Amino acid sequence: MRIIFMLTAMLAFALPAQASLFDSVDDRGDKITDQLQGNNSYHAHLAREFAMIASSEKSQHDLGVAKCFIKMAEEEAAKAGDAK
Repeated sequence: MRIIFMLTAMLAFALPAQASLFDSVDDRGDKITDQLQGNNSYHAHLAREFAMIASSEKSQHDLGVAKCFIKMAEEEAAKAGDAK
């Protein structure tokens, strides 16, 4: 009984931390664009371009490629930080 309770508690707390995994490619791209608004660094431009490519690939129903590009966009957005 204790094990079931512990597994349930771990699952309940783990899911909110992984919530971004359930967002759509478009939602994640919009978040990147909003986050980097006004940021003109190299990484910010690259992140926005990757997000646009991801959205384009999704519209062509190639979700595997779209997920790859949105992941690269998020990595570049993290590198861009708050530099303006």
